[in-house]
Amino acid sequence: MRRLSVLPAFAGVVLGLACNDVTHPSNPAQFSKQIAFTDLQAILGQLPANGAARVKIELPMSGVIAREVKVKDPEEVNENERVESRITGLVVNTAGDQGTLTLEPGLHVTFTADTKFEAGEAALTFQQFVDRVNAALAQNPKVLLPLEAKRAPTSPLVLGPSDPLPAAKLELAAGVGGPEIEINITSANLIAAGSGDCQASLSSSLKGCVKVVGLTIGIDATTELEAMLPGVVETRFEGLVDCPTLNVTSAHEGSFALVGQNTRIEISVATKIESESGEDEQLADLNAVKAACSASPPQNVRAEGEGVPGMTAGTLQATEVEFELEEQAQAAEVEFTGAIGAINPPMLTVGGRTVVTDAATEIERDGMRLGLVDLHVGDTVDVKGTLQSDGSVLAREIRLKS
Repeated sequence: MRRLSVLPAFAGVVLGLACNDVTHPSNPAQFSKQIAFTDLQAILGQLPANGAARVKIELPMSGVIAREVKVKDPEEVNENERVESRITGLVVNTAGDQGTLTLEPGLHVTFTADTKFEAGEAALTFQQFVDRVNAALAQNPKVLLPLEAKRAPTSPLVLGPSDPLPAAKLELAAGVGGPEIEINITSANLIAAGSGDCQASLSSSLKGCVKVVGLTIGIDATTELEAMLPGVVETRFEGLVDCPTLNVTSAHEGSFALVGQNTRIEISVATKIESESGEDEQLADLNAVKAACSASPPQNVRAEGEGVPGMTAGTLQATEVEFELEEQAQAAEVEFTGAIGAINPPMLTVGGRTVVTDAATEIERDGMRLGLVDLHVGDTVDVKGTLQSDGSVLAREIRLKS
């Protein structure tokens, strides 16, 4: 019922803004409308007492001035809230059953033993997750693991501005393009310029701020502030571009599928192709994607964005998309000796570092082959392997010292 109660006020304000846009009547179909900070205040001010608006906030790799703040369709209020960034800190309580993560540039996420933990396709236990994060942060320099945290906004519908996100699921991701937040807000999340910690020191063109997950985020003249038009409900997509399916008509028109998926993603002149983050790996348009796919050997291109159902079945019309080269980093060889602190097959902790074993790992003592079951906490071992992106070591050899 909350979803229905949010719709009339929100849609009315956005529809009024859309109807005022008569400067380009011949433009292709539009999905969103540029708004001012005062419009955002009006949208949130007209929400019912138990209502909320869903926003998507994108931040640059560093800094707290938003690249984009988008007010989503009211139907998305009950979808999972999401925070995506890199882990810079971890604190676990003395009982060892609750933890708090700090993510760039100051976002906070909490988790418990009931949280679901994943790394790629593999499920992790509470302790395995903690061990991986601690091992990465213990590296010199620190390895900041990309993370996606999710929460179902059932109770409460809206978190307080200073509340951390209580994660129902934490996933160590392959990478992130920059901090991104999808969360419910109300007027309580807005801060007027010059009030509290929303000061001109953040930006000389500051319009106001929004505070979520414990972080005050500035909105200034460089921020793209927009609201989706009524009825436009977006679906997220993310994955590697399946190069054989890529069809490029022009730099901003074409289509492709993602590896392992059948849905065809269509790019048109109405699609916003993100290219303002300044990352070297970012690709500016479809011609750049085509060049990457045509390279020898072909380069992996990750596509991430949002879209709405296309005109034909099995298609998704992208409203925005970001293309980024996914580098195949050369794995660093490591070799070290330490005592086994914990064993959680197929992982173990050696000298405070997380070691991962697989079917190719050779475990031996004095030339005799052993299994992981033959190792015990307190044993001293030599480990040879490759350093993974999450800071763990994929073991090639483990030698039990006599």
